[in-house]
Amino acid sequence: MSIDKIIQIIREKESFMFTTHMNPEGDAIGSTLAMALALSSIGKNVTINTADPVPRILKFLPSSDSVHQVKTVDRRFDAVIVLDCGDLERVGFLNKDNIPSDILINIDHHKTNLGFGTVNHVKEAVASADIVYTIIKKMGIPVTPEIATCIYTAIMTETGSFKYSNTTAHTLKIAGEMIGYGANPWGIAEQVYNRNSINRINLLGQVLATLKLSEDGRIAWITVLEEMFKETGTTKEDTEDYINYPRSIEGVEVAILFRQSNNDWKMSFRSNGRIDVADVALEFGGGGHSMAAGCFLKGSFEEVREKVIGKVEEAVGRLTHHK
Repeated sequence: MSIDKIIQIIREKESFMFTTHMNPEGDAIGSTLAMALALSSIGKNVTINTADPVPRILKFLPSSDSVHQVKTVDRRFDAVIVLDCGDLERVGFLNKDNIPSDILINIDHHKTNLGFGTVNHVKEAVASADIVYTIIKKMGIPVTPEIATCIYTAIMTETGSFKYSNTTAHTLKIAGEMIGYGANPWGIAEQVYNRNSINRINLLGQVLATLKLSEDGRIAWITVLEEMFKETGTTKEDTEDYINYPRSIEGVEVAILFRQSNNDWKMSFRSNGRIDVADVALEFGGGGHSMAAGCFLKGSFEEVREKVIGKVEEAVGRLTHHK
């Protein structure tokens, strides 16, 4: 079993580099920090490298200041551990030709994961942090309040504060165990959800002004242009959770956020449960979960919007057809 192989490698090796996907969110950072803290506590040499910085709302997490933002890596490690990332290219500074170790461990919960590791543990789970917790428990590593805070934050953000359909009895059991280990639910929620800057609220106003609805009212989308960031003094990380506004409109099956990034467009998809948006994202080389997925496309906004909405309309149309 791959989880036993991962534990064997951790026990035998000394130096580990951790990383996750570009534009990391709660589960990416939370699961990475939790595992790095756990390995560090048993005397392992741990380095965390990411392409993008820790988002402002997650900088309260223990050891978040140990995350290094890098473009390249110029030293070797006994093993590289990639967490919560479906495709090695999404790390941003790694590809199959420049991995700084002979051992590449891939730990993820996305069903669209490409299985790029020399050791892969890809399992349907509420969050990658859920898998990390399993590894920590199996290794008998004590869960400190710091580790608990990281795991709780990962699960809270991945379930939309326990509102999404991936919230199960198991999810709440883990959250409860993390509270028992010292995670503070109120304090964590305050940091993640109630620390908006005025700039972020101004950006939200501009983005919501772009809201569009399909004729049948089942697809809603918003658009974020680079000039909006300049005008409001914000960055792409400030758009986290904006997609929940179009998703919350009654009758909407799929919400889309189009975000301009140089000559590319980054699309985030959210489903209200009946459309598998991971399938839509896969058509454009992306991936994710059935209810939350994403992809990148090049081209003008008109071209990209037409292609993407066309595919979503097909998916919604199949839903009608199968009624």
